[in-house]
Amino acid sequence: MFLQLPVAQGINSQRYRRIAMVLRRLRIAIALMLSSILVGTLGYVLIEGYPWFDAYYMAVITLASVGFGEVHPLSIPGKVFTSILILFNVGLFAYAISTITGIFAEGGFHRLINDFRMNKRIENLEKHTIVCGFGRHSMEATRELIKQNIPFVVIENNPQKIEFLRLETPYLYIEGDATHDEVLEEAGIRRASAIVITLPDDANNMFITLSARQISPSLRIISRANGEVDEIKIRRAGADHTIVPERIGGFYMANLVNQPDLVEFFNLLSNMGPSNVIFEELSVSQLHPAFQNRSIEDSRLAQQAPVAIVAARHLNGQYELNPPHSLKLLPDLRLVLLGSPEQMAVFRKKALK
Repeated sequence: MFLQLPVAQGINSQRYRRIAMVLRRLRIAIALMLSSILVGTLGYVLIEGYPWFDAYYMAVITLASVGFGEVHPLSIPGKVFTSILILFNVGLFAYAISTITGIFAEGGFHRLINDFRMNKRIENLEKHTIVCGFGRHSMEATRELIKQNIPFVVIENNPQKIEFLRLETPYLYIEGDATHDEVLEEAGIRRASAIVITLPDDANNMFITLSARQISPSLRIISRANGEVDEIKIRRAGADHTIVPERIGGFYMANLVNQPDLVEFFNLLSNMGPSNVIFEELSVSQLHPAFQNRSIEDSRLAQQAPVAIVAARHLNGQYELNPPHSLKLLPDLRLVLLGSPEQMAVFRKKALK
């Protein structure tokens, strides 16, 4: 009758606790209601000798105080029993009914089902990204992840932001503190491919970086930093990439002085909607074998879809911008592509394994 809550690696999440609390209230209310009806039914059968159904009906109309007449005339003992039943059980019966009604009327049961389904979806995520915090920077990050069709889950502990996530977005989210290992485990950190840490406190960012690196050594960690000193510490803690928002802002502002059109172009790329332009990085090893170990020109890779190969990253980490058509597509090479989501979708369908 009730949902079975899985015990996932000993996790005691906020969402699971909320689901358990609603189920506990529902169980208690139903138990009280059924107990009151059962006591009344048994009483009328034993004292008045009513048939079982008549006894049940009498117990229900008595406890519900609907004012219907007696099913059969009551004896003195029956009247005493009815009085006691009303005095001691009508309050419990009313509480049980109001609790059950409240759970359904206030959307509690609907939220219970949604929370349960969200937990199952999070548990089934693979190669996803975990976003810690839901502030200005993470909102932009999640928009970009959606544009690139990358699955993600948000961790946030602010009740107002949780309510916004629940009501205004389709995002998967976890209510909890990302500095706690059990919350990261709940987000599926062992199955994730990357984590984006955007908290305003660098001490928390560094702590999460340390925890994430210990739990999942191969995880790609991208962390916010608010200063050069903290950036170095977060890198030492295990972050693969650090972002200093103020430095990026200053760079853009300075370049607007002499290169406004160039900066506006990059702003356009970063702010366009999901139906316009995206960058995508892929390994040559992901391509169909027919395209590998051949030059770009001989493989006719560019003819699969009108996407631009804007850069190639060699095994030594060096980037080659606007790679020549003679570049050989070796499996350890990585390509940076530029195109619309539709063009990228066609490219993936035709060129990838």
